[in-house]
This record gives sequence, structure tokens and C-alpha cells, in this order.
Amino acid sequence: MFARFRLFVRLASFAVLAVALWLWMRGPTIASGSYLVVDVAGSFSESPPGNFLSRLIDRGHSIAIFDEAMRKVRHDGRIAGVIVRIGALDAGWAQAEEIRSALSLVKAAGKRVIAELEVELSPASKEIFIASAADAVYVAPASAPMLTGMQAQAVFLGGVWPKVDVRMQVEQIREYKSAGDELSRESMTPAHREMLESILDDVHAQLVRTLASARNLVPAELDKAINRGITKPQQLVDAGIANAVRAPSEVLSELGSGTPPETVKEEIYTRVTPASLGIGDGPSIAVVHAVGAITTGKSRPGGGSAGSRTVSEALAEAARDNDISAIVLRVASPGGSPAASDEIWLAIRDAAKKKPVIASLGDVAASGGYYLASAANRIVAAPGTLTGSIGVVFFKPDVSGLLERVGVHTESLSRGRYSRLFDLDKPMDAEELALVRDQINDTYRLFLERVATGRKKKPEDIDRFGGGRVWTGQQAFERGLVDEIGTFADAVHAAANAAGIHDPDKVQLVYYPKKDSLVAQLADLGGQVRAQSDPVARIAQALGEARLELLLDPGIQAVAETVPTIE
Repeated sequence: MFARFRLFVRLASFAVLAVALWLWMRGPTIASGSYLVVDVAGSFSESPPGNFLSRLIDRGHSIAIFDEAMRKVRHDGRIAGVIVRIGALDAGWAQAEEIRSALSLVKAAGKRVIAELEVELSPASKEIFIASAADAVYVAPASAPMLTGMQAQAVFLGGVWPKVDVRMQVEQIREYKSAGDELSRESMTPAHREMLESILDDVHAQLVRTLASARNLVPAELDKAINRGITKPQQLVDAGIANAVRAPSEVLSELGSGTPPETVKEEIYTRVTPASLGIGDGPSIAVVHAVGAITTGKSRPGGGSAGSRTVSEALAEAARDNDISAIVLRVASPGGSPAASDEIWLAIRDAAKKKPVIASLGDVAASGGYYLASAANRIVAAPGTLTGSIGVVFFKPDVSGLLERVGVHTESLSRGRYSRLFDLDKPMDAEELALVRDQINDTYRLFLERVATGRKKKPEDIDRFGGGRVWTGQQAFERGLVDEIGTFADAVHAAANAAGIHDPDKVQLVYYPKKDSLVAQLADLGGQVRAQSDPVARIAQALGEARLELLLDPGIQAVAETVPTIE
């Protein structure tokens, strides 16, 4: 009896999925003159779009899905425009630029773009930056998006260790490679401060320049208004940054001259296929993601890490596929293992022998992230991408004092002069330090050689912009570390051009590694559900994204500085 019941449940589940799939493929009914309503708030995933099943239950934001939606809007004659409701955004400047650029393309296609700022009392530079792409910007009456300038904060743990009887030993190349400073020091070095000041200056200048151009303002006057502090909705209007203070219902009423137009929710619009609009049904371009900390082995699900085996195999699979014309490698990583970075670098070089490989850089593509991107035929970065950080760091804690304090005693038996090099219950002696320094110098030399080979420059030319220094995408472009300032969509266009495809809008994006079968999709979905329901896994993923796993793993790392949050 129970077996029959289970069989009935399974059959019913498959029937529901079949109906859902049919409805999805059929597409929604959309009235002419409708407005698509999208939410821009919270975090945006850099992972590839989920499969059909995962999209049914996962309503999270994704840069890839947002780009796809805006691409469809540009070609959908039923959609008159987009209403973008902007809340507090947990994203970097490159992602903000991706979102703004996608909205600008919708506007350039002759569609209306309306922005509603719904940020409560908090800094809102990125949110206002995105809104400035719109034809009209409205501020919700009860919101308070603040335009008060930017700050970059670094956290130093050097003062913690003496209090718990731990010694942190750090070796790094070179003066700007401050990832180790965060663990060993209590304040910024002059080089670290200079680097952050430079990044702040560049991003602030980009903000002022963009807002002034979009809203027809004088940059110097806008800068003065920011220094005075803009903290109230009406102040945004008075400064010329917003059009009016309006509730969402009032905005809709004005759009329809008293009769609100039809609107479409973004989750409904995902059911509109590109092919139904005459796009995305041409030559194929592969997209491979390298997201999260770079590690050896397989990637963790959900963008927690970029495993060298997973990424390398995806590149090889795409390169072998005769239906693929070019490859776009999306890099959003602060770095990680030098060995893993080099494995992916070699895989990119092999793939590039068969078809063009274009690297698209996300919020952060630094240290190991830039290492592997340098192997591509062309690198495209957003102005606010944080990249470079060509350098290496080694760190190891000595916890013998802490163990002694709590009554823990260890004894080790060993063979070989350096067999206890990585033991956490002893400091490194002079000879061990010399061995480590020699090794990180070798790693740095290989890093320089790989980047120089990829960029077709001499190692000494790359070294001038190395030293562990982080650059914005704009600064990297000016120094020849990237080829083009642009977004993921621009990288796709570059790939299409390199492959001789004349109409980039016809390009079909194919994400690797593939998950073709329904059984594979169900298995993948089950794994995602288990991961989301496991609190330990969720904490581990969060820690991974915060890079703590890199900073607390003894050894040599090609990892960038803790990237400052610039608000």
C-alpha cells in the first residue's frame, strides 16, 4: 500500500513538472504597451543561470539573468519600458556598472526606463548611480537614499594575536600585497594607504562624472552637494539628481496619464524565451564561470569556489564542441591557489588555440583571478572592477603559546630538515624562512611570466604594475593590463566579432559545464536544496565568499587584499 502511495506521489510530481514545463515553453500572455517591473536590491549572483527546475523555485538575483531580461526587453515589441525599483544593493561597483549599462541599452533601444529609489536611511551611491541611467528618477516618500561620499575600510587583526598568545608569520611580494598585512599588522602601510586612496579617487570621479553627464549637472557643483551631504528625498530633487518624490502608485498613474499601464513581473517574464523574439537562435558562444576562491579540484556548488578541475574541463569541453564559435570566461574571484590558477591558465591557452577566448571581469578579478584571465585573447573589465594584485603572500600562525595557555601539549617525530615547516605549534626558523622566501619568489616569477606571455609584454613591464597593487578596471586599462572597458555584454560582442559573427544579438549563450538531462537537473536541484537547508554548508559558503578560508589557510597564496567595500 505504501509503495503504491509513493509511486502515486512520484507520478503526480512528474505530472506537475510536465505541466510547469509546458507552461514555461508556451510563454506568458503580455499586453502591448506593458512595463516590466524589476527589483534591483540585495546581492546579485555571478554564477551561471540555473536550469529550468532551479529557476522555478529560486527567485534570487543573477547578473546573467538580469542581462538576459534586458536583452529580451530591447527586442520585445510588447514592452514599452522598464520600471526598476532600486533598494539597498549588496554589490560592488562593477556589478552596479553592469546593471546600469543593461538599462542604458534598453533606453537606447527606444524604451522608457523609470527608476524608483526605495533605499532607506543608508549610503546609496551605487543605487543612485544605477538610477541615473533612467529617463526619470523618483524617490519614494518614506525612503532616504543618502549621497554623502565614499569610504573604504580595511580591518587589521595584528593586535588580536598577542592577546591570545599566537604569532603570525607573513612573507609577501611586494609592498602593495597587503593581504598579509591584514593578519599581521594593526594599521595601513604607506603603500596600502596610497593604493586605497587611488581607488577611492578613481571610483568617486567615475560617480561624479556619470551623474553629472546623465542628469545634465555641473561636476564641481555636484561634488559640493555631495560634500554638504544629501540625506533627504527632496534634497535629491533639489540637487537635480531625481525628478520628484513619488509613491510607486503615483508613478504608475503618471506613466499612463491617469490610467496605470499593464505591468509584468520579472518572474513571469523569465518564461519569455529569446528565440520567441527572434534573438539568441544563431551561432553559439560558450560561457564558462570562474567564481569564488580559486582552489584545486572541483568547484563548490553555488559559486563558493572555482575548482581548477571543473573550470579546466569546462573550457576543454567548450573548445572541443564544433558548435561553439568562441568562449567567454567570466571571472569573479579574489584569487587563491597559485597551482590551481596556473592549471586554469594553461587550460585557457589550450582552448585559445582552437577558438577565441574573451575574459569578462566582474566585481573582483585580482591576484589569481587576474592570473588566469591574462591567458585570454582579450580582457574586458568594468571601470569599477578591482583587478591586478600581481603578487604572492605566505602566512603561517604559530599557536604554541595558545596551546600552552590552555594546557595542550604536543610532541612531534619527524624525518627531514624541513618536515615541520607547516606545523602550527612552532615558529619558522631562519632557514625555514629562507626556504619560503625562495619559493614565493619562484611563484612570483612564474606569475609575471604567465601574465607577460598572455599580455604579449616583457616580465619587467608587467612588474612595474605588479608589486601586489590592486587597480580599478579603468586604471588597469590605462596601464595595458586589460584591453577594453565594458560589461559582460561587451565581452560577448567582442567574442562574436572575434568569431566573425556579424549580429551579436543572434548569439546563443551556452553555459559550461552542461547539465542536459532532466535526471541530471533533478539531481542538481536536490543538491542545491540540501546545501541550502544545511546550516553548516551555508556558513561555510558564506565564509568562503568572505575569503576567510584563504586568509586562514597556511601556505603560499595568490590572493588579493581584502577588497574594500566602497560606499
